[in-house]
Amino acid sequence: MTEDDVVRIVRAYIEGLFPKVCPRCGTRFSSLRDYLQQTTHVGSPTFHDEIKGQPLAEPLRPMSLANCKCGTTLTIDSEGIPRELMAELLTWARAEAARRSVTIPDVLHRIRERIDAQVLGEEDRSA
Repeated sequence: MTEDDVVRIVRAYIEGLFPKVCPRCGTRFSSLRDYLQQTTHVGSPTFHDEIKGQPLAEPLRPMSLANCKCGTTLTIDSEGIPRELMAELLTWARAEAARRSVTIPDVLHRIRERIDAQVLGEEDRSA
């Protein structure tokens, strides 16, 4: 699996989560593009496979947080990705983090940046 494969897989999954509605203000995000334009990322994507130094039997799936214009924090997570595919993606992320001497959230941040650039770049070309 390559980084391009991961970007393609994760982007396709995330795009399938839309439309999405803010539970507080009712803003409707009809697409990932709408979501990226109308929210602000909060930090880097998170992934936890241990708590207080102890490995978890079931790692918490990667998630990315963003604030809606009303201030509500929204979550994009990977709950619906099939277990076997998630295992393959996380195996790649661990290996990539080790290869680059960075953390898994750093690798996830890079994937998110590439997806954001693709999605927002497509809009620029269609404008």
